[in-house]
Amino acid sequence: MTAITDTGCARWPRDLKVFAILTALWASALTARMLIRDLMPYATAQLDAVIFGMRFVGHPARLVLAVQAMIGFTIAIGIAAERRWGILIALAFMLEVIASDLIFMVAHMDDIAQWRDVRISGLLGVFAVLVLLYLWIRARDLVWREA
Repeated sequence: MTAITDTGCARWPRDLKVFAILTALWASALTARMLIRDLMPYATAQLDAVIFGMRFVGHPARLVLAVQAMIGFTIAIGIAAERRWGILIALAFMLEVIASDLIFMVAHMDDIAQWRDVRISGLLGVFAVLVLLYLWIRARDLVWREA
């Protein structure tokens, strides 16, 4: 008799485990970005964050970054533990990121002062679409097979 019982479920792919590690690192980077601003007495640029297409600056941005970091850690824990809800939260969060980038780009496209941020948002939006497609392809069988 072995110490580990076989539940009959197939293990999740390793690349999803790597994705969980990268998500935890991303959440750690958001937390560090938030904390480093507190340690620097003379920060040249204010802390900013975008959620649902709205830009937050200062203390509200800290709250937005804290929520995003908590969501990132939740996704990492859920995927590392091979839970279905981890993938579902990741898919929902990536949809929010794509919608947020699109709303921000449309809202600030005519503002010359925001052109740099609009371009960055466009590039991040393309990257977010690629990550969403990757998650959808890899998790499609895992999520709806168990349902």
